[in-house]
Parts: sequence; structure tokens; C-alpha cells
Amino acid sequence: MLHILVILIILIHFCLCFKSLAYGCAFYIAVKMIIPTPTRVAGLSLYTFMLVILIFFAMVKHIRWRKSKKNVKSATFPFVYLIFPIAILGVFGVVDYSFQYRSLIQFALTEISPFFLLMIAIKNEDELRLCVKTLIISYLIIGVWGIVTYITHINLYVLLFANAFDYSGELYVGNGTEVLRGVLSSSASGNQSEGAIPWGQISLVMLTFGLFYQKIDSKILKNSFIILAVLNCFLSTKRSVIVPMLLLLGYIFVNKGIFTRKNLIRGIGIVIIGIVLYINVPVVREIYHSNIETALFFWDDDLAAEHDFKGSDKSMRVRQAIYVNNLISDHFLTGLGYGYPIVHNMKYHGATDAWYFESLYLDAIASSGYIGLLVWIFFFFLLINRTNIACRNKLDNYSLHGGYVLSVFLTNIYCSFAYYMIVTALFIKYKQIYIYSIYRPQCSIQEAESK
Repeated sequence: MLHILVILIILIHFCLCFKSLAYGCAFYIAVKMIIPTPTRVAGLSLYTFMLVILIFFAMVKHIRWRKSKKNVKSATFPFVYLIFPIAILGVFGVVDYSFQYRSLIQFALTEISPFFLLMIAIKNEDELRLCVKTLIISYLIIGVWGIVTYITHINLYVLLFANAFDYSGELYVGNGTEVLRGVLSSSASGNQSEGAIPWGQISLVMLTFGLFYQKIDSKILKNSFIILAVLNCFLSTKRSVIVPMLLLLGYIFVNKGIFTRKNLIRGIGIVIIGIVLYINVPVVREIYHSNIETALFFWDDDLAAEHDFKGSDKSMRVRQAIYVNNLISDHFLTGLGYGYPIVHNMKYHGATDAWYFESLYLDAIASSGYIGLLVWIFFFFLLINRTNIACRNKLDNYSLHGGYVLSVFLTNIYCSFAYYMIVTALFIKYKQIYIYSIYRPQCSIQEAESK
């Protein structure tokens, strides 16, 4: 039955791509957000198969985007400034070249190409609105399911697809096999077979989108979207998600004029209720100490140990950094080759101080050295620059990217980078369609007057 569903999805996707590349991209977003990750088509991930179809139509049928050099440049810059430099650095590594470049092509296809496709597909306000609404509604659906997975302690939806497609990869379905965080006895996992970390990072990306995107027409839809994202971030139970989420919410409360008399009265009421619950309800007290307090003071190992909070601590992070820096001592600048952390994990299965390279910093220097780390930092800087003026102010723009960047430097990228690139593309298209359209007539008038 599920195989028939997948065939129908492919047929619908093919028809939509034939009609319009933007329709195909919107459908891809919906499927990527809702359908579980173990879904396969002819040995490929369903998402990858859909991307291949989109790329085919982009190159064969919808080729008008090629006529604009500016459009080509804005769509392809991640390949130029991230993929190409990492590929060059890989030449100096020790990892087998064929493995390196297969892994890099896969990363470019699955994580970068959605950005490229959205940039060339969205040409007007209606197409942008279609993709934005699709993203919001899709997350609302799967976000509710994310909370269900926390309540039920198992992700039957992902498990169903994993069994149907004989999925042999990493599979976390919330059945108690993973060490959980504090008193929270489960973790929300949405549609992710890899578990709570990718789902938490995806929810964090959705939270930043809800907070900073300016053209969500329905206030009820926007508030529901934000609340659901906050709940899923918290129920992911991952400090690398909860800490950026709290920083983002703190920024919003301080910077957005929310401290009005009315809101202060409401806030005082919530605090009083919270104190009463804290004093009288032991479970609430345990949740605060084991999850909220340990997230707020995430650097305090003694506090985490006091409340039996199991997870990466400060001393473990230091050992990881020392170990990985020793690994690359002979390849300090260029690293050991793209994909080295995968090779290392296949050999040692996490039985070294590197553990599983739990930071983009560790992954980047192991793969591409400190030059590669600078490439990543410069790439994030370029993305921040590309979305400039798409947000209300510079602080909003920094916050849009800062939450996710902080999370991946705390735990690395776990199947979430494509979502970040999709959201970034939507902000850039918003800037091009709405903001530039306001400036262009003014510039034309000024040019005409000067003549």
C-alpha cells in the first residue's frame, strides 16, 4: 500500500513539474516535511528522487532562468563558495578520492540543490506565497505528530515506513533505546528516522522562519506555527536546540516591545502560576531542574550531574577538540578529506574521544582543516549578507541565522541543512520580489529625473 502511495507521489510530482517548476518545488517541500525519511524509490531516498526530477525539468523544460546572469549567480553561489572549495581541499586529504567526491556530490544534491531550485523556480509573488504556505501547513501537520511521538514514546509512523521499505540505516523511533534527557521520558522526532536531534534542528529552523518572515498573512496561522515549533524544540530534549531557542525567544521579548503593561501583567500571572506549580507539583519541579535549568546553565557539568542529566558535558567537548586536533596535526590546514568523520566512525564506532564528531567545528576541521572551517564561516556570512533587508532590521537578520548556526556548532548538521537552505532561499526571494520591487520604481524615477 505504501509503495502505491510513493508511486502516486512521483506521478503527481512529475505532472506538477511539467506544469511549473514552482509547483514542483512546493510539492517537494510538502513531501520532505511530511513523509518519513526511510521512504525509498529504486534504492534512492524519495526526496533525492524528487530532486532529480526537479533538476531534469529545470535543465530541459524551464530554462528561462539561464538568461539572467544575476539569477544564475544568486542560485549557484553555494556551489561556488562552499562545495567547490571543499572539493579542492579534499585533494590534499588521505580519504579515498572516490568516496570523498561521492559523499560531496550527495551532500550537494540533497542539501544544497533545494536552494538552487527554489531560487530559479520562484519568479513572482504568487509562486513565493505558494511555497511559503506549503511550508507552514506541512509543518503544522507534522509538528502535531511530533508532539504525539513524545506523548506515545514511539514513532509508529516512521516505523511503519521503515518496515515497508526495509530501511537499514540508523533508526530511532522513541522506544527507549536512546539515553533521554533528564525527567523528560521521551523525545519528539516528527518524520525523522534519525531521531530527536535533526527534528529539533528542523523545528528550530521553522521557529526562526515563523518569527522573522514578514509575509505570513494569517496571524492565527503564524502564532500556531511558532507555538508548535517552540513545543517541538523543547520536546526534542536536546540542549543544542533548547539553548538557541531560549536565546531567540529572549531576543524577541526584549527587542519587540512586548514588555507593555498588559503583557507584563500577563507575564507576572504566568510566573506566579509557575511558582505555585513548582512548589506543589514534584513533576514540574523535576522538569525545571532536569531540563530547563540545565539548558540555561548548559556549561555547568556539576549541575547536570546533580540532576542526573546525561549528555555531552564540557570536559567531553574539550577531549573531543584535543583528540580531533591531534588527528589532523599533519593536515592542520586542509584536513584529512571530505567525509573523514564517516570513515572514522565506521572504523571505531564512536569508541574514541572524537565520539561522533559532535560539532560542525570538529567535522569541518577533520574533513577540510582550518581552511575548511573558514570556508564554512565565510559561507554563513554570505548567507547572512544575502538575506540582509529581508528582515525588519540587522539584529533580526543575525538572529534568523544565528540560532541554527549555534545549534550546528554545538552538535553538527544532522539531516537539517536542506531545511535551513530552503528557508534562506524563501527569505532571499522575498527580498527580491517584495523589497526590490519597491526600490526599482524609485530608482527609475531618479534616473529619469537626472536625465
